[in-house]
Amino acid sequence: MRKVIVLMALVFLPGLSSPAKADLMAIWDFGPDATHYTLRPQDWYVDEEPTLMVSGAEYDINGKNGVAYRDAAGGYHAAGQGGAWDDVSGTASDAEWRMSVNTTGWQDMRIRWDYVSDAAGGNQGPTSFDFSYKVGLGSWVPVLNNQAIIRDDNWHEFSYDLSSITAIEGQSDVWFRVDDLDQADLNGDFKFDNLELTGVPEPCSVALLGIGVLVAFTRKRRFV
Repeated sequence: MRKVIVLMALVFLPGLSSPAKADLMAIWDFGPDATHYTLRPQDWYVDEEPTLMVSGAEYDINGKNGVAYRDAAGGYHAAGQGGAWDDVSGTASDAEWRMSVNTTGWQDMRIRWDYVSDAAGGNQGPTSFDFSYKVGLGSWVPVLNNQAIIRDDNWHEFSYDLSSITAIEGQSDVWFRVDDLDQADLNGDFKFDNLELTGVPEPCSVALLGIGVLVAFTRKRRFV
């Protein structure tokens, strides 16, 4: 009698499954109130915790009242705090924020935030900003120069599609910067909230490491 045994194995490579929540990479909402104000992200779904640094032009470390928002993963963020400057002017150090993030496993990114630029009398906020990025210790690469800001005391959304910038995809150390937040004529307040980075997870990879075929032949022997 002959017996044939076939053994086949599919092996999944670790660390290549899709991130847990849709396309949300990270979001900052700055906390529910001044007591709990924070520059740490509210949620993140990247390999390491992203960072956010805010500086220049009399930055208000307690923030200002923010605006409610539902993020890309469906999470609700009630109106709490927002990042803010009390005095943005052309004569002071530029107001700016910098964000770092590990984009390993992500592509086709988009960045967005909400903002208010004061429009009251002689206390008017900035009218434009610059936006740039860099990878690791590389140089800053300009993306937007003097991008217009609506100045009318209302919340507005800014969103920018980063999908054409392939240099920032799948990198361990990517930086984004918003600076030159001034209008050089008046000085006023500016605040932002719900800073969110989204992306498309790279396709999940399944590797067929091997198909093992074991064929064993056994014969029933007759003893005489």
